[in-house]
Amino acid sequence: HCSTFSERPGRRPLSGTMAPGSTVSVSTYLLSRLRELNVMHVFGIPGDYVLPFFDELLDAPHGVDHVMPCNELNGTYMADGYAKRVGYGAMAATFGPGCLSATNGVAGAYADDVPIILICGTPSTGVLAEPTDRLLHHAIGTNFEAYLEMFRPITIQSRRIARAEDAAELIDEMLETSWKMKKPCYLEIPYDLQTAQIAVPAAPLNLSSASAGPRLEGALGRAVELLAKAETRGVVAGHLVLREGLTECVLALVSQLGASCASTFGCKDGSFESSEQSVGIYSGLMSKDFTRLAIEGKGPSHVALAVGMTNNEFDTGVFTSQMGKNNLIAISHNQVIINGDVYRDVSMVDFLPGLLEACKLMSPVEPLRPQAPLFHYDSSVQITPSMADLTIDRMMLMFSHYFQCGDVLFGDAGGMINSSQCRLPVGVKMFGNGNWASIGAGFGSLVGASFTLREGERLIGMLGDGAFQMSAQDVSTLLKYRRDAVLFVLNNAGYAAERAIHPGKQRSYNDIQNWNYHLLGQALGAQNGEFVGFEVRTEQDLNEILDRLRVVKGVNLVNIHLDPDDLASFNKDFSEKLRH
Repeated sequence: HCSTFSERPGRRPLSGTMAPGSTVSVSTYLLSRLRELNVMHVFGIPGDYVLPFFDELLDAPHGVDHVMPCNELNGTYMADGYAKRVGYGAMAATFGPGCLSATNGVAGAYADDVPIILICGTPSTGVLAEPTDRLLHHAIGTNFEAYLEMFRPITIQSRRIARAEDAAELIDEMLETSWKMKKPCYLEIPYDLQTAQIAVPAAPLNLSSASAGPRLEGALGRAVELLAKAETRGVVAGHLVLREGLTECVLALVSQLGASCASTFGCKDGSFESSEQSVGIYSGLMSKDFTRLAIEGKGPSHVALAVGMTNNEFDTGVFTSQMGKNNLIAISHNQVIINGDVYRDVSMVDFLPGLLEACKLMSPVEPLRPQAPLFHYDSSVQITPSMADLTIDRMMLMFSHYFQCGDVLFGDAGGMINSSQCRLPVGVKMFGNGNWASIGAGFGSLVGASFTLREGERLIGMLGDGAFQMSAQDVSTLLKYRRDAVLFVLNNAGYAAERAIHPGKQRSYNDIQNWNYHLLGQALGAQNGEFVGFEVRTEQDLNEILDRLRVVKGVNLVNIHLDPDDLASFNKDFSEKLRH
């Protein structure tokens, strides 16, 4: 019942170059360890301080390929999207301008619990160690520690390899910690050490969890006691369920308990949303009334389980959740809180399978069953396209009929907010930038995810136009590497989310230059049908194009024209709550 990622990291055989007792370069060692974490692509932009690493990336037999983004920020977004699909991601850059350009992407990975590594080449060890009044390029004065300090608040570890003999242990510790804690890390490798030879240790990476035994047993006993007495049960799945690859385990627990289940903004997974026990998407007071009742309950006989959900603004409906008003079991990454009692050092990957096993003999209760669709956009609601201009509500209802099993969705800004209210079919997950909410990140992450697609999967971007303009140049990366994707750009000529948060004023800072998005392919060098652009203004236009794009080949960009003042019906309440 408790499957994780389709190919569990840490179980790949070591390559021939990593045979225990042999020697390899520091760069090849790092790349081979990343290969153990399912990393088959490193995104990166070279610079003079990191060129030896890039030579190893291209030439050494470690099984990892290089992907060149257009800039370091987009490359870090790509590593983030890649990690959300396979479990880990990597970006490489040079000292100073390179690594600092990536900081927003690293901070987003930290906020959204995404394990990635940013690899940075630095001046050689001799230069770093020798006091000087010389101002090296890419350095802030003579402070060679500045970038390490800058990354410490936004990573789980920020470190530099100072000696070749310490490299293997340091790399292993960083990668293991980053993987287990689901946080990014930052590693500096001096120029001369990138090709230094080191011995290969015998053991693979240690990626197993290590919950404190008595605390785990105590948390399981208390949880089973509460659940056994419950007359109703509700389960909410948060984004850490996706990070740990525990969807199947949570679904099995929902079935065993007879619980109502809800997805969240951070965990858009059709496996939950198309379950017979689904009660919609949970977001505190912004949930539908039935969803709140099923999840929060209305008396002491109800138990709510918040599984992998953090206390973030989006998933709690701007902190309006009342899940704790009755009985609450909150299962976080490395602790469990039961009605306020904290069980530290209890891992979710140990607790959930243990709870499922402990509940085997427990009788399921009868879940609450909705009488009407609980998603704003549900394919059970029929729509007949007309020649009328598109509105967001009608458009999203049409998309609810377009999405199908095997789709991999990435949302950005308005595209993510609107799509979050679609009921997804089984076999569909949607990713975005979570609570960090950096516009432009969604498309960058989509480009990274394009290198993870399996047979039969469609890659779809639901992108606000203002967000897309932040990272659009990496359409060229999709073209360069012959990726297949369809990009729906919701063109309302500006920042619709900000217009809604700050209404009643026509402000030029919310207006952007209106691009001919559907013509980008020619400017970016597309040839021989590699890029197809479409324009949409009416419901019938969109219907025809959705029919044409049932199968996605090459890069397809659909420029969807919308009224700048149009706002999805559900988004009005959400925008009001976000006002300061």
